[in-house]
Amino acid sequence: MSLLSKESRVGIKMFMKFNHLFQGEDKLIQKILNSIGEGVIVANKDGDFLFFNSIAENILGIGMRKIDPEKWGDVYGCFYPDKKTPFPSEQIPLAQTLKTGKAANEILFIKNPHKSDGVFIDIVSTPILGDNDDMWGGIVIFKDISETIKSNNLLKQSEERFKELFKGIPIPTFVWQHENEDFTLIDYNDAASTLSHGKIKSYVGMKYTTMYPDLSSPLYQDLWHSYKERTIVNREITHRLRSTNQEKELDVRHVYIAPDLVVVHAEDITERKNAEKTLKKLSSAVEQTADAVLITTEKGIIEYVNPAFMKMSGYTREEAIGQTPRLLKSGKHEKSFYQEIWATLLAGDPYQNEMLNRKKNGEYFWVQNTITPMKDENGTITNFVAVHKDITDLKARHEQEIRLKVAREIQQRLYSSTISIPGFNIAGKNFSAEETSGDYFDVFSTSDETYWLTIGDVSGHGVGSALIMAETRAYLRVLTKLSSDPGTVLSMLNKELHTDLDELQYVTLILVRLDVTRNQIAYASAGHVPGYILNNKGEVEHVLDSTGIPLGFLKNQEYENGKTINIAAKNMLVFLTDGIVEAQDDDDAEFGHERILNIIKNSHQMTAGQIIEHLYQKVSSFSRDIHPLDDMTALICKME
Repeated sequence: MSLLSKESRVGIKMFMKFNHLFQGEDKLIQKILNSIGEGVIVANKDGDFLFFNSIAENILGIGMRKIDPEKWGDVYGCFYPDKKTPFPSEQIPLAQTLKTGKAANEILFIKNPHKSDGVFIDIVSTPILGDNDDMWGGIVIFKDISETIKSNNLLKQSEERFKELFKGIPIPTFVWQHENEDFTLIDYNDAASTLSHGKIKSYVGMKYTTMYPDLSSPLYQDLWHSYKERTIVNREITHRLRSTNQEKELDVRHVYIAPDLVVVHAEDITERKNAEKTLKKLSSAVEQTADAVLITTEKGIIEYVNPAFMKMSGYTREEAIGQTPRLLKSGKHEKSFYQEIWATLLAGDPYQNEMLNRKKNGEYFWVQNTITPMKDENGTITNFVAVHKDITDLKARHEQEIRLKVAREIQQRLYSSTISIPGFNIAGKNFSAEETSGDYFDVFSTSDETYWLTIGDVSGHGVGSALIMAETRAYLRVLTKLSSDPGTVLSMLNKELHTDLDELQYVTLILVRLDVTRNQIAYASAGHVPGYILNNKGEVEHVLDSTGIPLGFLKNQEYENGKTINIAAKNMLVFLTDGIVEAQDDDDAEFGHERILNIIKNSHQMTAGQIIEHLYQKVSSFSRDIHPLDDMTALICKME
């Protein structure tokens, strides 16, 4: 996380918004840049410095000079945070930005004849774009964080405190030490022990390659990348734990710690939560504020409440004054919850939390509670000011946003960004009726000659459907490695899904195995709309009808294969979901298979992607932009 202040980041955004002013009004630009409380440097795309503010020169010890970017590190004395290793000029954030056009962030140690003691800086660079989005140059903002680094070093000197902090981190954390071209597990925290059911203890001292012999695994590559590049590497991955043999969806972060450690944080992404928005501090209790405000004596006796408090709680001013805030007590929090509040306040520190309160009529409501001690000139606490912001609706919306975010993330993982089969032109696309879709398509291989094409539809929409489709996708990619028979794969998949689907849920799906050496397909379909094989004129040669009922209805349902079909050059495989077939116009007439096949026939010379877009345009025109009732998905594969 960057250590730059919020005001600095706002300054960057404001500068970027008005970067066109560089073409003329230099004084205004200088005022903007000098108003930022950290060092600011501006350079053109060739690396020529155009602006140094006074803080930048003071921090670096050297001001604006004409210097070849390749010598920035030498002239200004740039080192890694270990204070010894020279930091390459080409990796300095500004140099990275001018080269790649992307923002960059680093923590550097600066030491030169003018800064003999050296300073640590947190530096952020951002590209400056012209009117046509061409890169004009770059801007960096940095801050002296030496005191912060010093504080961190002092903290590290206390091994017991570090151990307590490390062990208490809620994210499973593992410490690997580099030695002899391998990594050895040397430590772990309590969360890691919980994740492994306590078995991780037996692996301390073991080499990584002994635990995970597959040296091509992404996590092994990330471990080395973090160590060699001295950087942080993030990855979301499905990983099977050696200690428990459990498969977990993890958000893994590799963090290099000099000189030879890599700390690995492995967080279960299902437990990830977004932090609540930080509420503004109370500067004074005002009668017109929309939030509830109450002021108490140093002993907690209410002296004042504002109208918003009365509206929120149902208590009149006369009923509240003279009481304590306990009149709002819900009885849903432990005694320790309130003890923590008082311990913080009596120490003279402000306190913020979320609290469940109860109104006069007994109704519960959530508040964001901010309590601030008020002190006299001698530092003695005289009063407490509490601000209650009703967040009942906000929490409900926030929970809904989390559910939608999870669904969107799942949905994005279902669709491959690139689809490729040698000798074929292939494309797939989903048009969602809602923010998340119940449709799914996938193309993957289990060998050089065997590819699988599938398209499916989960009943319903939203998070639940997205989760089921993610599960379906995962099972298919595993089961197709166990059997090359589409019907057998669907039979196994049905048994797995039957346990997880409720009685109102089901999945329709067609699964096609494509042998690219024999130019032959085999398929099975679980209640899905027909697929088609068209000849080089766009005419239907084969219809891939359903070979069984939808998945999830009957646990022991066995699925048969359809007929094996040979395909030839210029043949086209067409797969759809029912959202396209059943799209309706103003008179409730359906778009239908016949209309679809005519459109594809008339556009069969187009690429697969163009055909899908053309088909969707025709459906939209037919429906006259009526919001679709169902998701629409198509997968087209043309043999070249």
